[in-house]
Amino acid sequence: MLVLLLLEPTSSNWLAYRRLSISNGEVWRFITPNLVHLGVVHTLMNLVGFWLIVLIFRPLLKMQDWIIWIISLYILNIVGIHLFLPELSRYVGMSGALYGLISAACVAEMRFKVKLSALLLIIVGLKIFAPQIFGIRAEYNDLIGGYVVEESHIIGFIQGIFVGLLWPKSRLNKPAFEALIQKKK
Repeated sequence: MLVLLLLEPTSSNWLAYRRLSISNGEVWRFITPNLVHLGVVHTLMNLVGFWLIVLIFRPLLKMQDWIIWIISLYILNIVGIHLFLPELSRYVGMSGALYGLISAACVAEMRFKVKLSALLLIIVGLKIFAPQIFGIRAEYNDLIGGYVVEESHIIGFIQGIFVGLLWPKSRLNKPAFEALIQKKK
């Protein structure tokens, strides 16, 4: 992602979600918008969020399953944007997929009866639904250099809930929060 940042604006021209380009057969744009961002701050915010999620929930999945979750949520989020936001013509970033990743991990841990994950899911849900419910708008548009597509967060969050519910329990390892608590003892 950092290399793609150095190649801007060419990288966004080739990799950003563009509805018209997808309609013209550029199907790679269903995954690549997650790799390009609005600028340095946007890229760093998404990378920090990604690594925090993976670091916190690392014990939950084997590496191959993390890769499956990440790629699946990248694609699902862009497909969701394509289907449910017909007025959106351009999109970059991976925050929608990140909300999917955190909700999937929380729901998967809830299947192990981890109450802390349920609390985290509620907090994250309140954060992403607040703009729609209370009319609260994020104040980081200027910081990241563009408009935040809040709907992508909702789409990703809901998709993650389904991933967390439908993922075979036999492929889940131990809950991450349980592992953190055991290390402290």
